[in-house]
Amino acid sequence: MIIRNSMKEDRIKISEVFAETFFEEWKSLSSDVNKISRGLRRGLTLDNYLVAIINNEIVGFLAYVTGDNRAFYANLKDFQKEFGYFRGYMGAIAIKNDLEKSKNLNDKTIYIDIIGVKKEFFRRGIASSLIEFCTKNNDYSNFTISVTNINIAAINCYKKFGFKEYKREKVRYAKMRGYSEFIFMKYHK
Repeated sequence: MIIRNSMKEDRIKISEVFAETFFEEWKSLSSDVNKISRGLRRGLTLDNYLVAIINNEIVGFLAYVTGDNRAFYANLKDFQKEFGYFRGYMGAIAIKNDLEKSKNLNDKTIYIDIIGVKKEFFRRGIASSLIEFCTKNNDYSNFTISVTNINIAAINCYKKFGFKEYKREKVRYAKMRGYSEFIFMKYHK
């Protein structure tokens, strides 16, 4: 497996993995994973992504945040085009409230924003390898991450790696989104 920083030409494959990995969270917008992928595509801030590659195929990614930036934003026009005017608008608003707010991180902290792995590569250590690469290949000492309360596999993965829960936040529009809380976890190296 190769882990590297993402490049411009990775955008489509990352959005496909993103849509597939988080289908449960996105399915209230569409039952079509390809529509979800297209809706997400232009919102990826590729400077903040690592990709995992096996046999020349992107099988996973990790998006991280430092300072005030974020790894993803909702492109309202793309959301409305793919999910319909109202559903696209509501989905974009929900994302703006949760995924686009600045984390105001200090200069020793990385926020691991999103980790996605293709389903056929689950339980092969891809997420752990991405986390390990992220935590070992920089000068940061504090790492935080959030996960939806329905993503039990990810929660267990992060705990195995040494992340500890420190906070929970209720989300707005929980029924539409398919989950009710974000769980925040932290790790110090």
